[in-house]
Amino acid sequence: MIIESVKNAFGFSIIEAKPLTTGLINSTFIVSNQDGQQYLLQKINTNVFKNPLAIQENYQLIQAHLLHKESFKLPELIKTVNGDLLFTDEEGGVWRAFEYIPNSYSPLASTTVEEASLVAECFGKFSNDLTGLDTSKIQAVLPGFHDLAWRYQQFQDSLQTATAERKEKAATLISKADDYKYLVDYYNAITNDKENYPLHILHHDCKIANILFDKDSKQIICPVDLDTTQNGFFFSDMGDMIRSMTPSLPEGSKDIEAIELREDFYNGIKKHYLQAMKDELTPKEVEDIDMAGKIIVYMQSLRFLTDYLNNDIYYKTEYPEQNYFRAANQFKLLDLVVEFTK
Repeated sequence: MIIESVKNAFGFSIIEAKPLTTGLINSTFIVSNQDGQQYLLQKINTNVFKNPLAIQENYQLIQAHLLHKESFKLPELIKTVNGDLLFTDEEGGVWRAFEYIPNSYSPLASTTVEEASLVAECFGKFSNDLTGLDTSKIQAVLPGFHDLAWRYQQFQDSLQTATAERKEKAATLISKADDYKYLVDYYNAITNDKENYPLHILHHDCKIANILFDKDSKQIICPVDLDTTQNGFFFSDMGDMIRSMTPSLPEGSKDIEAIELREDFYNGIKKHYLQAMKDELTPKEVEDIDMAGKIIVYMQSLRFLTDYLNNDIYYKTEYPEQNYFRAANQFKLLDLVVEFTK
């Protein structure tokens, strides 16, 4: 629901508001004004994003840099009538508005290798074109988001408080988590080697649903949903794409043994991401690129397993053992990625 003060804050004369249901975090509406103009109006989830102004300021910096590079043209931010980037309503809700790009769409899933390759090229070009933008100016919107050492510590902590019943049920997965601890050691090593593994400005939520396509040409317009964009290490975006686009079944599938790695998708993503990131990655990062999928898939495996051991306090669940099956699903994918990249 959009309250009157929000409409007034942005100077909108809304005659229609359609909710977009694809986003999992923020509440988003396509609004139509009396003059025929359309905008995206969004209520930011401040439980997730504690500092929404940082998101807006990062967006402005990134947008200006890409414009200067004659790269992607991102949707324009619409300021309030007072010239502010955000509006806080009387109930404490934090709102922002964007230009709406007509005749565009975002697919929910990648169905072909060609599509996955385009996505990889887009996210790679996005980061590559941000070369030259001072990373110290980009604010951390989700501190520790892809910090594998921290996620492993959370897993260790959950073992101390988990019920005997859940630990017994998850014994095989707990053992598997320990088997892959060498990935934590690798993570700790690279994060202390800034020469070979520098910080990059990365999207941090690389899935096809976060890319805008033109309905007629089917060509990519630009990446969207930049809320998670912040500094990170080389593995984050590549790893995200391996996790989200290479498995034959979604992360919610309970048919663990049926999960397969779509190797042609993996190869297409890797090839096009590396091509697009050629000016940004160091020789060591290129050499280690196959570690990306392992780290991100392992991290998500740990997060699902940790939440299961913590009695499902973070992720929404639809049945009692859903986080257990999610973790099993991701560990299966991890096994497949490790085997494929030997």
